[in-house]
Amino acid sequence: MMNDNSARDEDISCLRWVIPVMVTLLIELTGCGPSQEEMLMRAAQRRRAPDPSETAQAEVDSKEPTQAAQTAEEPGNTQQPLSVAGNSIPDNIDSSPSPQKEPSPAKSDKNPALSIRPINERQPTTALDKTERRKIAQKNIETLATALLQHFADTKRLPQAYARNSSNLPTLSWRVSLLPYLGLEDLHQQFDFSKPWNVEPNKSLLKYIPDAYVSPERFDTNTNFLLPAGKYFIFGENRVPREKTVEDGMGNTIMLFEVNDDYAVPWTKPSDLNATTREELDAAIGELRENGTFAAWASGLPVLLSSSLTSDQVFAATTHEKGEALRAGDIHRDITEPVFLKLDPESGQMADAKTTAENASNGNEDAKAARENLPSRLPVPKAADIAKAQDKLRSIYAEKLRSAGDRPEKIKLARTMLSDAAKSRLDPTGAYVMQTAALRLALEAVDVDLLMSAIDARVALFEVDPYEENVSWIQQISATRAKRDLAATRNTQFSKRVLIVTRIGIIENHFAKAAKITGIAYQFTSKKKEDAIPRLINKLKSSLTSTESKFGEALGDLDTYRKYPDDPTAAEAFGMFLCFTKGDWPTGLPLLKKGNNDLLRDIATKDLALTSASDPRAQAVLADIWWDLGERAKSTSYREPCRQRAAYWYQQAYERLPDSLDRIHVKSRIEEAESQEGGNPVALCSQLAREMGVSLENPRAQLIPNLRFAGNNDDDDDD
Repeated sequence: MMNDNSARDEDISCLRWVIPVMVTLLIELTGCGPSQEEMLMRAAQRRRAPDPSETAQAEVDSKEPTQAAQTAEEPGNTQQPLSVAGNSIPDNIDSSPSPQKEPSPAKSDKNPALSIRPINERQPTTALDKTERRKIAQKNIETLATALLQHFADTKRLPQAYARNSSNLPTLSWRVSLLPYLGLEDLHQQFDFSKPWNVEPNKSLLKYIPDAYVSPERFDTNTNFLLPAGKYFIFGENRVPREKTVEDGMGNTIMLFEVNDDYAVPWTKPSDLNATTREELDAAIGELRENGTFAAWASGLPVLLSSSLTSDQVFAATTHEKGEALRAGDIHRDITEPVFLKLDPESGQMADAKTTAENASNGNEDAKAARENLPSRLPVPKAADIAKAQDKLRSIYAEKLRSAGDRPEKIKLARTMLSDAAKSRLDPTGAYVMQTAALRLALEAVDVDLLMSAIDARVALFEVDPYEENVSWIQQISATRAKRDLAATRNTQFSKRVLIVTRIGIIENHFAKAAKITGIAYQFTSKKKEDAIPRLINKLKSSLTSTESKFGEALGDLDTYRKYPDDPTAAEAFGMFLCFTKGDWPTGLPLLKKGNNDLLRDIATKDLALTSASDPRAQAVLADIWWDLGERAKSTSYREPCRQRAAYWYQQAYERLPDSLDRIHVKSRIEEAESQEGGNPVALCSQLAREMGVSLENPRAQLIPNLRFAGNNDDDDDD
């Protein structure tokens, strides 16, 4: 008995030290430091680029960790891609998000009631076509550009690429910091900025990706919207981007890209586009959208970076230090939809020309808002308020208006009113009526320089459409009165302005308006026989007048095509108008491809198969085909457009062809084409632009007097 008790005492004694040791070991293995899963994920981060499947797996892990782990261990198991269907992203994204607050500790509630549903509950139900995906991506980048702009307006800086914790380790992306500016303050408060993106509670929040970050190609938790974060770019090395540190200027520097799917990352992950060379940047963009890459200037203006741009141009637009001569206007293109090819949402067929032109303009209102609604712009006052303010204006300026009898006095008074209007921001209605009075005085004095200045002042201060504002006032110029005063004529700057406005009018199919203002511009040219500009302007006016009459006839063909989209005769007829009369080849060629004419159908098919990046020899061959077709045409109305299309492809091929007889041949054809005057409105505009030294790449942006942020003298030290 004594022996049994002694043995039991010894066992108890052993347990007294064995149990604490086991507990200590268990705590060390499970309770302290990162888990094995976390360490593996960190190691994977260091070894490879993000895989789009990792975020989908993270969502599964957060719901069923045991099952997910078992599934991952099964051989041959792969993550199935999410099916892409229609657009279920709501259109009512808050455009006036609340200002950002300091990150707050995450709430303990594992399933908080949020204003946004998980992405798997926002999956589309019907298949998206290319146009629908483009529209979603366009809306997304415009929303993000506006949010970044608001962040800058509030803080005088853009957000850093990622947040760091007390250990100086990256935790969460700028995309999380921007949530309050997307109207998602409640989601922002759930994140713990002291912990990595793939650790709870942050890991479980991955599924709540905001609509603005969603890819319309996938609808998952990975995003294609990345900041340029290479060391030569404004977000490189996690620096704080301020206006004074962007030496090239905010309006000349890219701050946001939509990258290719291979470069997409989990939206909360502190990872962006870390390209450091031209080749790396070029490889990351350009595959998702037709004709180029969606991006945004640091001024908040969305841009389509054309596929025809060189890697040097894109890289120069993205770097922020002084040194490049490139400016935004050199490469900028608006993100727009093709005219006439938009399908009617109810019938699934092509809309009529008038409706389509309006849709192509109005469908881009969000882009216009991002471009035009700069912080300084004010709503146009109500008509009743304007009427009251006009009465006050007459009483205040009554004596000055009566004494302004001759041209110099009218000009002086108009300048005084413009100056007073600029100082009256707290009285928007008063500023508006003073600008209107100045515009009318400029018209009476036929001072087109003053008129353009007054129009620019109106566009800069009020939410008016730049194109419509220019057309409205230019149409009122009295060319007859201008003839009496030679000092008011021979104005090259006015001719340039009219050319830009005319080009927009052609895009909008406003041929009659464009013809009228072109005729007015002709009165302000030198009229010397040896000058090409007045001759080309006069020819452009005649071409616009002719196009207007043919446009009315072409609408009948378009109406037939809308009703019978398989009718090759109607498709060919309207395609002929677009290509040979208007000069809109990108829109007209798909219709020629559907036509009855075997020759045109064959050439259109070959044309549509090539891009600016195609083999230059193939481009030169296609150019020769168009040129030869023009040579066989009996009418100049077909010969000139064919040569212009040939010249386009010759120019695409010339720079990349090696020194050879082919290159000499191409150069000769380009010179011959440029020596001849175009026939259709688009070709004539291009020729006038070369003569005047004007870029027509982005005409709308050139009518906006200020594309940069409202000036701030920011002397604060960087964080």
